[in-house]
Amino acid sequence: MTWTPAPADAEVLARRTALATAVREDLAAAGLVVVPHDGIPSVGAGAHVHVDTLDDESGGGVFVEWKVHFVLSSAAMDALSAGGRENDPSIRLAGRAKGAMRDAMAEILSVAGYTVAKNADDMAPYQLMVSERHPSPSWREWLDTQTARRQEKLTATSNTRPPDDEPDPP
Repeated sequence: MTWTPAPADAEVLARRTALATAVREDLAAAGLVVVPHDGIPSVGAGAHVHVDTLDDESGGGVFVEWKVHFVLSSAAMDALSAGGRENDPSIRLAGRAKGAMRDAMAEILSVAGYTVAKNADDMAPYQLMVSERHPSPSWREWLDTQTARRQEKLTATSNTRPPDDEPDPP
């Protein structure tokens, strides 16, 4: 019998997509550059958050990794292709940058209430797996409060404006 990876169901994918969105927002709120989820990860530098569509048993989940600039990535790949080892400056810088940023992102996400695993895949040593977020007070509550207060002020201003005080159309 041959094992075949199975796709995750729609409910699991919806949960993962929501989790990935929250991860992107929290990393951006912490000041990190986040590669747009619909962008091309090979040319974007920063935190790359993606949803693997396989089921949990097949290795699916939400994953985060740091993408170095494509110039450094290309230089490191060229050095590896030419037989370069870890003493090559581009390989060393790319690896150390990815490792440092993996650790920083793991700390940021842990503080933000996520469950994060650093070594979920031995074939992707710089990748994080994010499995869940524990609800806790965050910057989102502040933003929601500010947005609601602003909306209340706009509504109050609109309600007190005389009907003939309509702005001229552009």
